[in-house]
Amino acid sequence: MGPQHRCQTTETPVLYPKKVSAQYHRGVEHNPNGGSPGHRSYDQPSPPSTIHPALFSLEDRITHGGQVPSNRTPIEVYTDGSKINDQTGSAFCVIANEAITKTWKAKLSPANTVFQAEMLALKAAIEWANTANEDVNIWSDSESRLQALKSFNVKSKITQEAQMTLLENARIRLGWVKAHIGIKGNEIADTLAKEVTTDGIPASLPFPKQLLQLSLSRWQAQWDNGETGRSVYSISNKQLHWSRECIQFATGHGPFPSYLKRFGLHSTDYCECGEIGNPLHYATRCPLTLSYHHKEPSPQFIVHWWKRALSRKLSRRNIDNLITFLATIEELIKSQNTTPSHTPA
Repeated sequence: MGPQHRCQTTETPVLYPKKVSAQYHRGVEHNPNGGSPGHRSYDQPSPPSTIHPALFSLEDRITHGGQVPSNRTPIEVYTDGSKINDQTGSAFCVIANEAITKTWKAKLSPANTVFQAEMLALKAAIEWANTANEDVNIWSDSESRLQALKSFNVKSKITQEAQMTLLENARIRLGWVKAHIGIKGNEIADTLAKEVTTDGIPASLPFPKQLLQLSLSRWQAQWDNGETGRSVYSISNKQLHWSRECIQFATGHGPFPSYLKRFGLHSTDYCECGEIGNPLHYATRCPLTLSYHHKEPSPQFIVHWWKRALSRKLSRRNIDNLITFLATIEELIKSQNTTPSHTPA
């Protein structure tokens, strides 16, 4: 089965199915207003199945039968997923000869959906059944998840992985049961899925991609309507993927006397050359950083200058080198001057 880590179980630890490999990484490098969704893993739609349609024979093995399981086998597995108070859980139980022989449950992130929880339970049950070497029926009270497993064009990675296992083992069959009508296995799986929402270590499962879109929309609204970071907002009102050095340069929060003085880290905000030591000074005027200079802007074009300097790759690389240089040359920020040598632009 190729497990990678374990999830909490109520009896013998059950190996957790292979970690979903399709992950979508995207984060906002910097948000002065504090609204970044951060670096997280998101579920990315996978390409359509590479299996030839003629070999995709799951239609007759996944049924939407009646309220009570028919075609009973010695081993019956019941699956369920739950979301309570923003907490998400996934579980299955195995019943053989009317006795519970195994249970499995996993707590997911609050960001994961019920669809993901129920599909994870099905996938985990299918992975387990693949090791049983017997005929196994797997039951779910979610018709939509069973329909997804029957679909040839599904793009969910976790669903595709479950389908691949099913196609490898014709002894596994799936069916639908009606929820909350007293079917023992279904009630147990439901209880386990609810229990794990309040207890257990979250399993690693990519967040649904729609959460990424929602987070980015919220971030943008906070960034558009915020009160801080407006100097950066005037340069760009979109999400930016700048280096640490470019962020320091744009915000002024870096190895500059003007910044260090504000926070009591230096006695003066003047550069060794006698002018206020801010980012623009070091990028355009300071004789000690001449090799890193950009052309000095006229006062009416300062905002345009910032936009150009931080929108061009070569210019940003030069800024990176400038900030690195400032951070390593102490004498540039050790001036004891208390008055400027001349009025800075």
